[in-house]
Amino acid sequence: MMKLAWLTDIHLNFIDDVIRQKFYEEIINTKCDGVLISGDIAEAPCIVDLLNEMVAYINKPIYFVLGNHDYYKGRIKEVYEAMMALTKKHDKLFWLPASGMQKFNNNTLLIGQDGWADGRLGDYQNSRVVLNDSRMIADLFQEKILGKYQLLEKMQQLADADAMKLADDLKHAIGQNPKKIIVLMHVPPFKEVCLHKGKINDDDWLPFFSSKIMGDVLIAVAEQNSAIEFLVLCGHTHSKASVSYGNLRVEVGRAENGRPEIQKIIRLTS
Repeated sequence: MMKLAWLTDIHLNFIDDVIRQKFYEEIINTKCDGVLISGDIAEAPCIVDLLNEMVAYINKPIYFVLGNHDYYKGRIKEVYEAMMALTKKHDKLFWLPASGMQKFNNNTLLIGQDGWADGRLGDYQNSRVVLNDSRMIADLFQEKILGKYQLLEKMQQLADADAMKLADDLKHAIGQNPKKIIVLMHVPPFKEVCLHKGKINDDDWLPFFSSKIMGDVLIAVAEQNSAIEFLVLCGHTHSKASVSYGNLRVEVGRAENGRPEIQKIIRLTS
């Protein structure tokens, strides 16, 4: 049996060396064979160093996607390039958009794309919410200067690009005839798992905490491939949630800044 530890929104840059090492020890103590991270690992200036630190300490393969915070204080293209170089250089670090599909056994495959909030759920037009993304990510800050709808256009451009890549990944994975496909992404694809204090986020917040385009891709593929079990692991909202639609299950992990935790251990049988 293979065991994978799922983490999300661990924000390693918010905690000191002592707490990070304690967290790494907790991962080691699970006796897992690998780690899955569904984004928000750190911030752009330090994410490479912290991933290198983590993998050196736990000495396990780390399969990950990035979240919006991982692009903070940086430019998207530069972060992409850094993650591609890191994946190419290190044999235990797998940024899934660069490394591609991973095969764990004859039955289970892993794929992942970062994903972005796309403003299509809720009421973007009348929302007064302004996230730090439009201040802390250089690409989005430029759009914010131009106006609210230029920002939405950029959000959807990023979200749609990742959704297209996810559709390609799923098509390739399905061609391998697996029993199960695990999908890592950061932003939840359905409003039912975008929770705050146990309730679905309201129409002001939903545009920034969901990716409808990713949900559309997942639903279409799951309906067309009913013999395959799809497990989607997300983060972003910091609120635990889950929903199932037939053979498609989506889980969102809980998180608290400064207190990273292991969400669950996923056991794969051969």
